[in-house]
Amino acid sequence: MKAEWLETPDKNVCLCCGQAVLKRGNPMTPERAARALAMFEALGLTREDLLGEYRETIDYQSPGFAEWLQGQ
Repeated sequence: MKAEWLETPDKNVCLCCGQAVLKRGNPMTPERAARALAMFEALGLTREDLLGEYRETIDYQSPGFAEWLQGQ
């Protein structure tokens, strides 16, 4: 089950905790990306969710994460 704040994608709302995101995130390292994917999967999100519905959000909050996901 996905957390309730994930129902409507908003790049200014953190995907993992629902807090406000006030600035663009730092680029992802491969190690950080692997941990992030595990966390998102634990929250009920799939790779398809992240690259589809939540793509704009992850591009803003975690630059490079979508590219890493596509390469896996």
